[in-house]
Amino acid sequence: MKQDNSYDLPYAGLKLGVHAFDWTLGQDFLEDHGAEGFKNMRLTVALELEKKERLMDLKFHINGSLTTACDRCGEDVEIEMDHEDHLVVKLSNETDLTDDEVVFIDESEHAFSVEQFIYEFIMVGLPSRTVHPEGECDPEVMKYLEDINLEEGQKEDEEKEIDPRWEALKKLKH
Repeated sequence: MKQDNSYDLPYAGLKLGVHAFDWTLGQDFLEDHGAEGFKNMRLTVALELEKKERLMDLKFHINGSLTTACDRCGEDVEIEMDHEDHLVVKLSNETDLTDDEVVFIDESEHAFSVEQFIYEFIMVGLPSRTVHPEGECDPEVMKYLEDINLEEGQKEDEEKEIDPRWEALKKLKH
C-alpha cells in the first residue's frame, strides 16, 4: 500500500472550530489497499472536523456506489453506499493508548492521516451480503441452483425413509 499525503489533515495550523474536507475516491483507492473484487467505484468522502483545545472530533460521510459480484449468481451488482462514521482524535504525550473509538496522537505531530480510517469505514459500510433484488439474478444460474436444491431435497427424502427393520422395532416399543 502506498501512502498518499492528500489524506493528511494539517490540524496544527487550523483554528479552533469546525472545518470541512472532502475527497473523491476512484477504483485505485481500494486497489491500493489490497481490496479485490470491486470495480466502478465512485465514492465521495465528506469530513467535518471540529477542532477543540486538545482533541478533534471527526465525522465522516461516505456516499456513492461501487460494483461487486452478487453472492447468489456471481454477476455484477451495483451497491449504493451512504455511510456515516465517527472518530475522536486526542493529543497526548502517550500515543499507545489507541482503542476503537479514540485515537491518541503525539502533541508534537502537525498532521494526521485519515486514509486508513476512510478505507476501514468503506469496508464497514458495505453490506455483509451483496445480492441482486429478488428476480434480477442471472436466470441460468438461478435455474441451476434450483435444480441442485431439488436434487438435495430428494436425497434428504430418501434418507428419511425408515428401514423396515427399524419399523418392526418401533412396533415392539409400544
